[in-house]
Amino acid sequence: MKSISIFKYCTYLLVLTTLVACMNTDKRGKAQMDSSAVGQDTDSLKRDHTRKKSRDLTIMSKVDGDGANFMDTAAIGGMMEVDLAKLALEKSKNANVRKFASQMIADHSKVNAELKAIAFKLEHLLPTDYPSDIRAHMNEMKKLNQQDFDVRYMDMMVKDHQKTLELFKSSSSLRHEVKDFIKHTLPVLEKHNKMAKEIQISLK
Repeated sequence: MKSISIFKYCTYLLVLTTLVACMNTDKRGKAQMDSSAVGQDTDSLKRDHTRKKSRDLTIMSKVDGDGANFMDTAAIGGMMEVDLAKLALEKSKNANVRKFASQMIADHSKVNAELKAIAFKLEHLLPTDYPSDIRAHMNEMKKLNQQDFDVRYMDMMVKDHQKTLELFKSSSSLRHEVKDFIKHTLPVLEKHNKMAKEIQISLK
């Protein structure tokens, strides 16, 4: 009788141990599965948040259509001034052209940074690439020889600065942040326009 009781007791312990082991395995497996799911949800939320943040910067822009148009046009023009000036330093051997190009890089890099700061404050996304027609024109400039480049570059600088001055002078009804930017940038543009005209005449 005692042998049978001991056998039953051992059998009971074996079954109980197996059940406990299985339960622990299920818990660990469930925990691992839940952890993986949480990780996936977190990644998805991060991606959604990034997309939402990008959309909000456009939707929540604090500038109207006229303000956006001015800032976008000024941003593209500013980028072009710097990039063409860098190209001028590579291609031109004319001292006056090179001096002008260096001035463009210094002044417009500063102006571009100021515009970006204003755009960030007003939650407006500025363009970071050129329209296809401007990019094509710049690519054509790269193919010109030194003398032709100097003439084309300075002609372009006179025309572009005149257009930019017109844009700035006709945009006085915008937000005060933009108006302040226009006010202290105009003298710089007028100086550039005068320099460009003088060099343009000297190349004729």
